[in-house]
This record gives sequence, C-alpha cells and structure tokens, in this order.
Amino acid sequence: MGSNEFESVGDLQPRVPQDPLLQPVGFAFTGNASEYFRIWIVNLLLSIITLGFYWPWAMVRARRYFYSNTHLDGHSFDYLAKPKNLLIGYLIVLIFFAIYLLAGLFNPLFIYPVILVYGLAAPWMIYKAFRFRAKNTAYRNVRFKFCGNLGDSYVTFLVWAALIPFTFGFILPYWEMKKKEYFFDNLQFGKTFFNFKPKAVDYYKYYLMFFAIGMGLYFILIFLVIGSAAVFGATADTSNPDIFADEGLTVLMIIGAVVGYAILMLIGVLFQKGLWLFIFNYNLSVWNLGRFGFESKMKFAKYVGIAVGNMFAGIFSLGLLIPWAKIRITKYRMENIYVLVPEGEFGEHFEAEMEDEGTFGEAATDVMDFEVGL
Repeated sequence: MGSNEFESVGDLQPRVPQDPLLQPVGFAFTGNASEYFRIWIVNLLLSIITLGFYWPWAMVRARRYFYSNTHLDGHSFDYLAKPKNLLIGYLIVLIFFAIYLLAGLFNPLFIYPVILVYGLAAPWMIYKAFRFRAKNTAYRNVRFKFCGNLGDSYVTFLVWAALIPFTFGFILPYWEMKKKEYFFDNLQFGKTFFNFKPKAVDYYKYYLMFFAIGMGLYFILIFLVIGSAAVFGATADTSNPDIFADEGLTVLMIIGAVVGYAILMLIGVLFQKGLWLFIFNYNLSVWNLGRFGFESKMKFAKYVGIAVGNMFAGIFSLGLLIPWAKIRITKYRMENIYVLVPEGEFGEHFEAEMEDEGTFGEAATDVMDFEVGL
C-alpha cells in the first residue's frame, strides 16, 4: 500500500461535526537543535556524574525548554514543576527496582510479591502523575487540572488490564481507548472541562488495519529470508564441509542479516508510529474544550518518514543526533495541530479564565503529587 493510500485513509477518519464558523488557530514551535543540544548534553553529563540523581533537574530543564518554545496565538506554555516533586517519583521507582533486585538475589520466587505490589501501586502512581503533569502545565497564566479519581484509575489500569489474557489480547484496543478516555475526559483548563468521546469501533478499525499491515510485512520478510537462504544454499560449496570457508558467501550472509534486521526495525517503526499517528489524529477529532475543537493534519508518509530518519540518525551518530531528532519531530507535530476557535471568542475566553483562576491557579497546590518515571 503506497503512502498516498495511507494519507487518504487518514483523511477519511471520522470527524465530530464542527461549527462552520470555527477557525483553525495553529501551534508554533520555535526551538532549534543547537540550543537544545547544549541543554541535552549538560543534562546527560550531569546525570552520569551523579549516577542518575540529576535526572529530575534534567527533566525540568528539558520540559521548560519545549514548553516555552511552544506557542499558541502568540503565547507560550509554561512548565511549573519543581525538580523535588519529580525526585519523589524517581526515588519510588528506584526503591521498587532495588527491592526487586535484592529479592531476586535471596530467592527468585521473592520477586513475584514485589511485582504484585508494584502492579497494585501502579494505578495510584499513574493517578498522581496525571495530576502532577496537568497542574504544572499552564497557558496564559491559567493552569490545567486533572479531575479523575483514584477508583477509576484502578478500573482503567488494573481491572481492564487483567482481562487481556482472558480475551487473548482482543480487548487491547478497547483498553487503549479507556486509558486515553481516563486522561483526556478528566482534564480541565481553568474552569472549563474538556470532553472526549471516542468510539471503540474506530479504535478497533485502526488496530486491525495495522495488524493486517504488520502481518503482511512480516510474511514478506519471511519470504525474503527463505529466498535468501535458498540463494546462499545454491551458491555454497557443498564439497567443503566448512560452509564459512567461502568468504564471499560469509559476507553475503552478514549483509543479509544486517538488511533483515534493518527491515525488521522498519516494520516496528511503521507499526508503532503509524498506529500512534492514526489514533492521535482520531483522538483530537473527538476532543473539545467547550465550543473549542481540535484537529491534527499530520500525514502518515511524512510522519513515519521523519520517525525512520530520526531512528537511523540516532543509531549512526551514537546518540548525538537525538536532540536534533526530537526537535524535528516536535516541530512537525506542533505545526500540524490546530485549535478550532469560534469566531471572535479566542481572546475573550482566555481573559475570562484568567480572571477566574488568578495567577497560576492557587487551587492546584497539592505538594504530595509527583511524577513517576526513569
């Protein structure tokens, strides 16, 4: 299937009916690779020197750079988190990991209770992390809030996940939808709530489409491997018991293995990034904030091409082009995402939110929230 076919499929995805007076207002990203490289390399070196304990400060510096360079209607976003709150989540994960390693040293069977405890704690940590990320994101001095409850987090991330083996994985698209719904439908900006109403049938459509594509590419790869093996076998010197004595054949086999691995990586990127793109575009089409809508115009061929280029750039540069790759993909995303705004209401809406919220939202002050991650 060619790239044009993929783009046409993406263009046909369901859209929530929009008011004809809605006008698209685009995002802009002004970051550049050289600036971010300096932040990235310092973060990396300090994290290595401190055995990873600089990570929360590194994460805050990086996020503040990306937020401050993301603009909507001439105003940038703010990331307000303090490193100590990220450090709490970081230490929690490190403690679990240390207990896991120590349990395995005493008795391999001891790791299972640790995994069970971590699994039971995961929905609570996700709930706290969502609250943390939302309340520390602001636009025009108005904070976002996450209003989901802990019980729904356990249902979403534990109960639905527990059903995966009993449904032989068929529930996975529905579970992914419920996870997105838990986050997007519980967000609030100032005093206005977001609304997110996806349909399971659309999630299954995209998952089944990419499953079929992935299986097709996998069988093509298997066919190529078998065909290559047949060619190698036909050119081998069968009178020589040492097949690797033929240096030319050995080189061909090495090249074949490298090419096969590269193709496998490409299939992985195609599946992961392509599926993410279709789901992301769909999610924005069924998400709104009051009378404001959202739209993504990212295209399959362009986005996957950038992702593939970024992957190989990172590999062949030994990681040094990672900052360039991240700036590149972020710029493409931001330049293709739009807020659909009722005519003449953009400025008035945010002025009202600012009057109601005050500077950076005094209501969002729970210092016990944290973000979990490594």
